[in-house]
Amino acid sequence: MYKILVGHVVQGSRDHSIRKTSFYTCTTSLGRSFHSGSWVARAQDSDDNTPRVVDGWERTIDGLPDYTAEPRGRAKGVEWKLRAKGRNFVDFCRIKVSGGQGGDGCVSFHREKFVAFGQPNGGNGGRGGNVIFEASSNETSLQHIPHTASAPRGVHGKGSLMHGHAGKDLIIKIPMGTIIREVPSPEKEKADLEEELGEGEGGQEVGAFHKSLELGETEAKDREMSKRWVLYPRLANSLTALPEGKVNYFEEAQAWVAEEDRIVEARRAAMSQKPLLLDVNEFTDDKTQFLVGRGGGGGYGNPHFLTTQNRAPKYATRGREGQTRWLTLELKTIADAGLVGLPNAGKSTFLQAVSNAHPAIAPYPFTTLNPYIGTVDFSDSYQVKVADIPGLIRGAHRNVGLGHSFLRHVERSKVLVYVIDIAAEFGVKRQVKGVDDWTPDEDFEEQESQKQEVDPTTTVNAEYSQPFEDWKTLLDELEAYQPGLTRRPSMIIANKADVTEVAPKNLTLFSKLVHEEWARRRVAASEADQRAGVSKADSAALASAASIQIVPVSAKYKKNIVKVTTLLRQIVEKEKAKENDALERKQQREQEEMEEALAFKKTRRNILSKAPSNQNAKSNFSNSSSEE
Repeated sequence: MYKILVGHVVQGSRDHSIRKTSFYTCTTSLGRSFHSGSWVARAQDSDDNTPRVVDGWERTIDGLPDYTAEPRGRAKGVEWKLRAKGRNFVDFCRIKVSGGQGGDGCVSFHREKFVAFGQPNGGNGGRGGNVIFEASSNETSLQHIPHTASAPRGVHGKGSLMHGHAGKDLIIKIPMGTIIREVPSPEKEKADLEEELGEGEGGQEVGAFHKSLELGETEAKDREMSKRWVLYPRLANSLTALPEGKVNYFEEAQAWVAEEDRIVEARRAAMSQKPLLLDVNEFTDDKTQFLVGRGGGGGYGNPHFLTTQNRAPKYATRGREGQTRWLTLELKTIADAGLVGLPNAGKSTFLQAVSNAHPAIAPYPFTTLNPYIGTVDFSDSYQVKVADIPGLIRGAHRNVGLGHSFLRHVERSKVLVYVIDIAAEFGVKRQVKGVDDWTPDEDFEEQESQKQEVDPTTTVNAEYSQPFEDWKTLLDELEAYQPGLTRRPSMIIANKADVTEVAPKNLTLFSKLVHEEWARRRVAASEADQRAGVSKADSAALASAASIQIVPVSAKYKKNIVKVTTLLRQIVEKEKAKENDALERKQQREQEEMEEALAFKKTRRNILSKAPSNQNAKSNFSNSSSEE
């Protein structure tokens, strides 16, 4: 069974929450508060309303990374994401959430000895249950999420004014790092497609056949009425045979309810204009609840329709349908640093050497199929979370070898740590199927070439380095998956440096080629920023990262590990300081907006309060002038 293993987790307090555009807070009968609304996911500039892409993230106006933005190099369909639903670790799923239907109202009258014409005493129905997502630090996968989540309906009302209690809320726990997006309903799209097909030549006969099965006008009207109304026995017959001159109070009640339904539907349509988008990121408090499916309102009992003219209403309303949404849940692992490398580069061995995590380690490719998170503990109680990302291969940005399932966990990493096998054979092509483009013909040619004993130094370019080619493969895949991803703070771990025959020679050439390539990419990136109109502050911040650290280590024997963790901590602390500054700017801006709104309300209130006095003064002046 594959799971995310957390070596050591310390739960800290989170003082910040994600920004909301429309916010709604509600408290249940148990005192539990939850939030609903549309949450900000796209950062927009004040001028052209386009996101600012910096170091691979679309950032907000405050400089915070926007994790909800879809990578530009990724396919837009979701069908490929749903193919891995049989695995034990699930990081993407599609779910249908439905709030509970409200309970029906009751038609009842007071019955007591010696009391004639008892008053109506039918109770109202209870509201339907809500579907609530709860952020949980104990969950690490989306495997437990059901494909359909329906909250219980409310209880029907009863006689003696006994109202039905509300349906129980359905609470689903989701792991930290989950992004929730609302998508169009597949059922609606299928119905629209069938309707389009039915309008063709072949669908005319089918449509005529279905029309022949339709109910009569009276039967259809009765069925439609029963969906919204609860009628007293034999009331339907009496409504059709009212004596002349008698008022039909039921039609008045229908008009009232129709107007209320229109208002409710308009409110729902206004709320659903912007699709739901939630980001349960590292700034979200544990056990924070998000309302994603609202339950329907309960029906009214017959006392609700009591008037001075209609003293015995014999009808009640049924509960309303709950809110239905189709959502996609995508889990992106939250970590300070992400280990990126080809299969068998030693990522899991390094994670086991620096943390308490124990991922599977074996001498064959794709030993790790799920991301593992380990925590590096320092002597001063400082901690750095490191994520072991499964191995990437050439073509991962096209989802080759589950590339997208692995690459999505790199997006939230503040620091990219490239793990390179520095002991790869110098000038010899790697023979792991899938790491390079491989065909049977190439395999046959390689076998034939191996039979001939040829000195590699005489046939291979002296500037060729297999570790450097591996590193370039990683850069190309990350950049093709999400432009700008490789511009984040990075460092390189030259693993397997204990192989003394090959590693020293490879390390010298690898360091030279890496620094040249890194400088060339920085220059190209700064020129692209100038053409795109990126601010000088952002360009200067990117230009400051013109060098990349290369640390040779032996993860197997735990050599030179302390130097890596020390450098990693310095980079992570610098990035966290930038995020804290961005959060302070965000809070300051929100405080200024709130103060401006309060000042505007106060000014408007003062103007309105002075308006009547001015009108009175004008009227007094006109009266005095007329008297003169």
